[in-house]
Amino acid sequence: MKNPIYLLLISALLVSSCGNNAEVKTLRQENEALIAELKALKANGVANAPKYILKIRLKQSHFSLSIKKHIKDAVNAVEFELPVDKEFFDSVSEGTELVDKFRFGSFVLYGSFGDWEMTVKEKEVREGKP
Repeated sequence: MKNPIYLLLISALLVSSCGNNAEVKTLRQENEALIAELKALKANGVANAPKYILKIRLKQSHFSLSIKKHIKDAVNAVEFELPVDKEFFDSVSEGTELVDKFRFGSFVLYGSFGDWEMTVKEKEVREGKP
């Protein structure tokens, strides 16, 4: 009784795996097209264009008289670099506040008054590699 079930499962597996040739062929064609597109971009110098980088500072801010909370907020602040397009790069300046959002969930659940602050700390243009 077990042998026919195993035989049925194996044959079903083999039949279901036969249709992947078309999918593999499609994926190979897409891969070749992307490689050709990348070569064209490198040849035209688009890949060597300048990169517009914003250094962002993200931190929490609490409305509190507790010095511990303010120290914790300052220590836990995170800075990271973010590549952006030229239009956005030109539209912001150092010190621009991108996000100032009240943390409503923390207020409801814990009674904590605080918000997220995301500001532009530094702007940089990096030249592309030749």
